Amino acid sequence: MHSSNHRHVTGVALSARAGVAGSVLLLMLSACAISHRTALDRVPLTPASDHVLAGRLATADVVVAGVLTRAQRDIRYEAPCGIIAHIMRRCDETQAYDARIRAFDGHEWSLMFFRLGPGPHPALGDSAVWVLHRDAVYPYLVCAQRAALTSTGCVSEPSFILESDDDVLPLSEWPRVQRLLQALNL
Repeated sequence: MHSSNHRHVTGVALSARAGVAGSVLLLMLSACAISHRTALDRVPLTPASDHVLAGRLATADVVVAGVLTRAQRDIRYEAPCGIIAHIMRRCDETQAYDARIRAFDGHEWSLMFFRLGPGPHPALGDSAVWVLHRDAVYPYLVCAQRAALTSTGCVSEPSFILESDDDVLPLSEWPRVQRLLQALNL
């Protein structure tokens, strides 16, 4: 499913059946690794000035041009901070946001992004080129409330995420991004 407003970088679809979720996840990770490896091998074929962006695109799962229609803080995915740790300034000030992007062709994408400190971050209504990566997110607050001390006690959830500020590009970059996606065979 390719359009002028978004590109699926991998062609793997998730099964709706819960019984095959593990197989689908393994298949998806395998397909992503193969697709990403092939695309990464093609990065040197792009102009030198595009290598950094081409590398980011090669590791992406979805690249979409659209508008941020929801950006709601979700403290369940933030590390809890006790009163003493807060006073001693040993808290991670990372804020988690549950977000949704509506592509210009009408498709919608749910994602999480994380903001550290008071710097700029995506805001409701922002139009951009969004480079989404599939990864695991952890509900740290829920895990802490359950006193989960190991990763087996804290179950991750799959989500699209923005890995860095570099995953939000000005909308004016969309033609360049499309050209690079084509050069990478994505």
